[in-house]
Amino acid sequence: MNSDKGSSSSATHTESCYRDICILIVYFDPICLRATSGMLRALTYEVLTAHRAMEALEMIRDKDLRIDMVLIELHMPDMSGFDLLNEIKRISDLPVLVYVHTRRHQQQRQRLEAEKKEATAL
Repeated sequence: MNSDKGSSSSATHTESCYRDICILIVYFDPICLRATSGMLRALTYEVLTAHRAMEALEMIRDKDLRIDMVLIELHMPDMSGFDLLNEIKRISDLPVLVYVHTRRHQQQRQRLEAEKKEATAL
């Protein structure tokens, strides 16, 4: 019975320890942004989101927001993920995790559009 109490208090401690960690997620795809933020919130992290790199930089510069870590997608529409990473490092000392989402569906769409252009040019 003591081990049950111990594991229960341990689980409670584990669940509550993430509540003090705020992660800023920067991702332009709203579906992936919702999924990622939902998973982190389920783990009890505090989560902020930004759809664009410039929006994220404004949030990082905002001294009223407490951000502990930034999670960025490498491919952003308004700035490259590398440029965003460099800018975050220039203005803060926040840890940054960069992730890459495969874009098979976008590559297929681009290929189809290119083939369509070639077909209409003939």
